[in-house]
Amino acid sequence: MRTGIVIITLFLVFSCNDDDDSFEPPTFDSPEIELSIDSGSFRIGQTIRVTAEYEASALFREFVVQRGNSIIERITYPERTEGEDDFTFEFLITDDLLGTTQTFTFTVTDSLGESESATFTATVSEVEPAFAFEDVEINGTTFRQVTGRINFDETFDRDNLWLLNGEVEVDDITTLTIEEGTTVYALDENTELNVQIGGTLLAEGTREEPIIFTSINAAPNQPEDPDNGDWIGVVLRGDDTPDGNSGILRYVRIENGGNGDEALQLRQVGGATTIDFVQIHNADDTGIRMRGGFVNLKHIFVTKPDDRGVRYSDGWEGNGQFWVIVTDVDDSEGILGRDTDESPRNSDAIMSNVTVIGPLLVGDGAGDTDGVQIRDGGQGEFHNFIVTGFDDSFRNRSDDGDMIIRNSAVFGNGQAGDEDGLHSSIDDEYLDPVNQNSVDEITLTDTFIGVSTTNSSDASTLGDFFEAVNFVGAVSPDDDWTLGWTINFDGTPRE
Repeated sequence: MRTGIVIITLFLVFSCNDDDDSFEPPTFDSPEIELSIDSGSFRIGQTIRVTAEYEASALFREFVVQRGNSIIERITYPERTEGEDDFTFEFLITDDLLGTTQTFTFTVTDSLGESESATFTATVSEVEPAFAFEDVEINGTTFRQVTGRINFDETFDRDNLWLLNGEVEVDDITTLTIEEGTTVYALDENTELNVQIGGTLLAEGTREEPIIFTSINAAPNQPEDPDNGDWIGVVLRGDDTPDGNSGILRYVRIENGGNGDEALQLRQVGGATTIDFVQIHNADDTGIRMRGGFVNLKHIFVTKPDDRGVRYSDGWEGNGQFWVIVTDVDDSEGILGRDTDESPRNSDAIMSNVTVIGPLLVGDGAGDTDGVQIRDGGQGEFHNFIVTGFDDSFRNRSDDGDMIIRNSAVFGNGQAGDEDGLHSSIDDEYLDPVNQNSVDEITLTDTFIGVSTTNSSDASTLGDFFEAVNFVGAVSPDDDWTLGWTINFDGTPRE
């Protein structure tokens, strides 16, 4: 019996070899590793933060970080994971490192023993400030003026009236913190706050004490009234990754900006950034623009923009929930999703519980307006929307972009305000019963307050970002999240 088994086994082995002379063992690519930055200059007290992204087609064995020849971080993979992973390394610069150059080596090794390394070099010196704080008096009011590039971790406290003069940058590996209840003024039309890639802005107000960015003309004793375009606005820049973090904007108002650009620009901002309870008021351009990235936005209130309310482009792949846009512009869009041939990818955004109010309700007529438009490769999903007060409610001008509209309501559109306003590019799809959309009017009070449960869907089914609410529209009369920290279309407080 044993002999028979051996003979059969040998026969099978040789037969397989004869039948498949082309058999070759699998091959695997060498591991790859990439660092978010590869060098930097630091001062005592700063923290080095470097994110390593690595991958292996064979299985992971370990990932290590060395300082010189000493291993200071090690991750082992007992389950031999394949694919991709990442690790954010932090290291505090202490007094004894002054005048030295520190080398950190990041190495990933796969199950075959193949490895790949990347090196980060930190130069430690007595870094000079590239910015200045100075007390200045303008028309009898004392401001704490800020100029230059903020390259130390700093805080704007609520005890001062802060004044940005020109382009004020927040450097990479630097954090600017703004206390709740602080007002930051902008000197002129060339002023902006520009947070660089790797920099962090922590602006976390409260409902009772929001943080306000506005024109110097809104400050005490100034001879002129504030107007749109008095300054540029706030810019956050990111690394275009799902886990990238440029900071926090919570309970923040940005007023009277938009000179030549959007009042709030989110450029390739990562998905770990928090944008929640933010109002853009009286912008001379678009209120908010997402240029690529994965940032998510919740509780957004855009009032009186002089161009679009919200625009996204360049492959934005984020989410949005609880947005209100109120515009009286007669030749623009409430929301525009538009990509170009230069975009790294098509935008692919998901939005729910949004109310878009057009100039038929707050302006002089519908004009040539679209509530929501996509074009030039832009695409998106629009759930639980209310769109009213525009010439066209929804419009698809994108030859290769999908416009998915579900559980939404359009009414009070068209030049006379008595139509659904659906453009011919989207009306058949919108009215398909499978999408559960409506053309019935929803009662709105105070311009935008009101929801409907007649044809709504649970937003939480769209993903982890979305809260579990089951209504069409952005603001329920039972939970007006705009009260206490925002201002109305006419600039008066919402109380």
